[in-house]
Amino acid sequence: MQTDNQLDISISLSTFFLKNVGVWMPDNSDEQRRMKMLFLYTIWMLFCGTIISTRDLYFTLLYNGDILYAMTNTITTIMALIKICIILTYKGKFLNLIVYMQQNFWNVDYDCQEKEILDDCRKTCIFFISSVTTIGMCTVMSYLTTPVITQSGSNESERMFPFNIWINLPITQRTPYYQIIFFVQGVSLYYIGISYFCFDNIFCIMAVHLAGQFRILRYRLMTLCDTEPETREKDSRSTFAKQVYKFYEQFKKCVRYHQALIDYYQNLENVYTIITLGQVLVFSVLICLFGYQVFVAAASTARRFIFVFLLSGSMFLLFMFTYSCNDVMEHSDNVAIGAYSALWTILPMDKFGRMLRNDLIMVIKRSRRVCYLTANGFFPVSLETYTKILSTAVSYFTLLNNRVENANDL
Repeated sequence: MQTDNQLDISISLSTFFLKNVGVWMPDNSDEQRRMKMLFLYTIWMLFCGTIISTRDLYFTLLYNGDILYAMTNTITTIMALIKICIILTYKGKFLNLIVYMQQNFWNVDYDCQEKEILDDCRKTCIFFISSVTTIGMCTVMSYLTTPVITQSGSNESERMFPFNIWINLPITQRTPYYQIIFFVQGVSLYYIGISYFCFDNIFCIMAVHLAGQFRILRYRLMTLCDTEPETREKDSRSTFAKQVYKFYEQFKKCVRYHQALIDYYQNLENVYTIITLGQVLVFSVLICLFGYQVFVAAASTARRFIFVFLLSGSMFLLFMFTYSCNDVMEHSDNVAIGAYSALWTILPMDKFGRMLRNDLIMVIKRSRRVCYLTANGFFPVSLETYTKILSTAVSYFTLLNNRVENANDL
């Protein structure tokens, strides 16, 4: 099991980027110091990027520049900074969630059917994390290559940066000052990019595997009272009746397992509920602005590629997030189906048979209280949320486009 997880590209990518930002479990004191330094460095780079983008927005408003372009950069940078600040607040709980997943979801002996469920979860995670990571890194590369492509063939004195610095000094265009500023912006851009999606990637892994554990629990409940047909028919009052106590002991393990999954869901909800609210509120605006830059406002092909990646990445990241939440909601509800599908009808009406029937009813009732991952408690997040956000983004895009066209006509 551990070997399979080590070969899982979704886990490898998520671990790599989390270590890059300094949010991971250290193995020794030296690695702990290194993680602290990386985390402080990440915060500093995000803070520098926020200052640069906010300053760019201020001067763009002052001199009537491309306001929407500067606004998209500022919102994206602030979102990355807010995410890592929230994770810092719940860092202990966040790392405990990862450790618990490693110890209780992966490093466990499963039968063939349960391994198939775990493989399905792994394939889903690989698809989502690989796609989001690829689009995210392409976005970072587009930001870095756009100044080079735009200024190719032009005067060297008109060098460009990934973000406008609004410093009217000739020294910024000279070697090596230009390269130093470009390098600082590039490093800051890298940390903004990975901070924007790495916490969502690990959330997808935790949520999808949590849903997989609910599927495994449903399977265990369905097969709780499985016995050979010969055993049921032969001496049912003695041989089979003795197995009821064994069934009840297995059922108690399933109940404890169900309680552990609910506790895990609640901890996951506590860590990510504010991030979820922020993304749900901001993504409709971001998708609208990205779409406007792609289809209307982008002046150059190089800049348009930036927003093509941003638009596709935002839509895919939002789909990954809402799909993960919907998966937990759906499969936590389906535990009730597993409990009802247990072969309780073949059990004798003795002490443990009646106890098992009554307790199965309690499991069904508890499962109907679905494990919703919410936006700070305001509303549950599901695939329906994804369609609503896209619908709102299209509405914003239409209003923005009509407003700009009317302003140009005037």
